[in-house]
Amino acid sequence: MRNVRIVAGAAAVVAALAVTGCSSDSGGGKKDRGSDSGSSSSADGGSTGGSSGSAGSVKDTEGIWSATSGGQPVVLVVGGKQASLSTGDGHLCSGTVSDGAAPTFVLKCADGSTDRTTGKVESNDGKSMQVSWDGGKTDAFTKSEDGKLPTGLPSGLPTG
Repeated sequence: MRNVRIVAGAAAVVAALAVTGCSSDSGGGKKDRGSDSGSSSSADGGSTGGSSGSAGSVKDTEGIWSATSGGQPVVLVVGGKQASLSTGDGHLCSGTVSDGAAPTFVLKCADGSTDRTTGKVESNDGKSMQVSWDGGKTDAFTKSEDGKLPTGLPSGLPTG
């Protein structure tokens, strides 16, 4: 439970940074179409982005995105060319998103996890976005409304 609170609190901090438009240098990657591994989205959609079936651009990835994988929440926050990902099972990753044939996320996880370190946007219609990760996972994200974190996540950082 403590890890979930840390992840949710960290996601809130990163969300605040993303909304203010902080950015950094971009990373790179290759295009590789993945298959869906049973992930499903868990939040309501937003209103801007690329066309259906296309991967869009880095600008189209900006915002707060959420999905569910293995019964755990996955939150991806993108602002400018910075990205942060947190999962309900305690992973917290941060890095960059870059343009190319498709936007690519290059993240480093604090705990050394490699499940979601390099991911390609396979499709993005502005409300939903599918990302295939080199670790074998595919997440179907839904954009949060009005830049708010999804409901039902724990809030507050632990005090001890």
